[in-house]
Amino acid sequence: MEILLPVAAVVLIVVFVGYLRRSQPRVSCPKCQSQQVRQVEQVLEKIQQDSTMGYAMKLDVKLILKTTYRCQTCGHTWSITAPEK
Repeated sequence: MEILLPVAAVVLIVVFVGYLRRSQPRVSCPKCQSQQVRQVEQVLEKIQQDSTMGYAMKLDVKLILKTTYRCQTCGHTWSITAPEK
């Protein structure tokens, strides 16, 4: 009975990590279509603020990130600038 709790905890952690990895967007190389892509860096480009909200409301802030990827197969490097998800 003492071993049941640690085993259940390990199973829950494995399921959670699998869920996180599955929910990440898949990026493929635009040059060779390979799925073996590595994220090189992620830099904050700018912060946008939604000014359409009222005075006493919580302000909506959107982070615009520039993400650089490198293909492990052909060595192609490219950047994508998009809002944080």
